[in-house]
Amino acid sequence: MIPETHIPLLRRAAICFIITGITYLAFSFPFWFLGAVDEGGKGKLILPFLFLLDDLIPQNLQSWVGVIGTASMLIGIVSLWQTGEPTGIGKRRNFFYVSIAGAVSYILGQWMPLPFAPLGAFLTGLGMILIGVASIKEKVWTDWKRYVPLVVGCFPFLCMFPLLIITGQRPAAIIGFWGIPWIVLGIVAWQRCSEVKHSFS
Repeated sequence: MIPETHIPLLRRAAICFIITGITYLAFSFPFWFLGAVDEGGKGKLILPFLFLLDDLIPQNLQSWVGVIGTASMLIGIVSLWQTGEPTGIGKRRNFFYVSIAGAVSYILGQWMPLPFAPLGAFLTGLGMILIGVASIKEKVWTDWKRYVPLVVGCFPFLCMFPLLIITGQRPAAIIGFWGIPWIVLGIVAWQRCSEVKHSFS
């Protein structure tokens, strides 16, 4: 029997993942339609692998979009971890720690793009792949829904990292498309919330 306390956690995860997805779409919008060019933020290289931005407080809307999106991602992942969905409450639930570390890295990446932004994408993607495999095996979520975490996790490895390796630059126009699977994950979590709620009625 699923505890009724899971309902607000699933609802919170759903809202946060949808916000995350929207912020990814908003990030790439200028590159799709406004002819924006990806320029690195102004800052200084503290160590060979550590780049710190000059503006510690975001100075424009685009920067705040990143902060809101990564914070929402962290809250959403932690909320799912608390419910043990879709991995079950066994050892596979620990896979969430990888994605949580990724989301924390992503948040730090808003001020220190190197190394935390690529590390955030890597750990978040890897964690969601592990969660996705567990989701398929555990079948807590039904039908096609249990495959969605795996799609979220695979996206950076299939679409973002190859272009980063080939071009040597982050694929700003492609990053936004990661928002689509995040939004779908939010919808799935909301549907799961409705299923759990229905089981108590």
